[in-house]
Amino acid sequence: MKILRELTAVRLLQMRAIKFQPKNPFLWGNGWSAPMYCDDRKVLSYPKMRDFVRLELARVISEMYPDADVVAGVAINAIAHGVLVAEQLSLPFVYVHPTPKNHGLENQIEGDLRPRQSVVVVENQVNTGENIIKVVEVLRNNGCKVLGVVTIFDYAFPATRKKLEEMDVTLTPLTDFETVLRHAAAMEMIDEDQRKSIAKWQSNPAKWKK
Repeated sequence: MKILRELTAVRLLQMRAIKFQPKNPFLWGNGWSAPMYCDDRKVLSYPKMRDFVRLELARVISEMYPDADVVAGVAINAIAHGVLVAEQLSLPFVYVHPTPKNHGLENQIEGDLRPRQSVVVVENQVNTGENIIKVVEVLRNNGCKVLGVVTIFDYAFPATRKKLEEMDVTLTPLTDFETVLRHAAAMEMIDEDQRKSIAKWQSNPAKWKK
């Protein structure tokens, strides 16, 4: 897994899917200021990188969860990756809304999913972990067994990891914050002061100040 994390980090950085702006932070949807941003949606625009992610996520699932019955994507950003992985593994696919819909059939699980099926969740990236937690709860309440979660990138926030451990959720990323930050510094995308500032943010993002 270490080689995979290194390779994925370098490829994401080379395609500029991860951006750093410690002096002009990004504003996240939850109100946090962030000195970096992972735009993993760009992966879908590059066939070679898209194939790499598809194959590696599928390989992780086949090695770690050979008894998986279904692949579940987290709506909406992980639907595309989930479909690609399910196709690679020849497994059924569903996607799950973290919060209930208030229109149409009001389904939270889209697709056919039966109780007692074993599910692997695909997420595009993990930051606060709130969506993952909600999706896992929905699947478990539906009587399914959640084997684990796979993702392209994990910010690895300490608070998020604690939440997932408390939920007994195993998370496996293709790469993570520490690996990306180390390679960004080696590739001279950030200087040492910026690296330290970004590392400080990751340890407590809710209280970080530039």
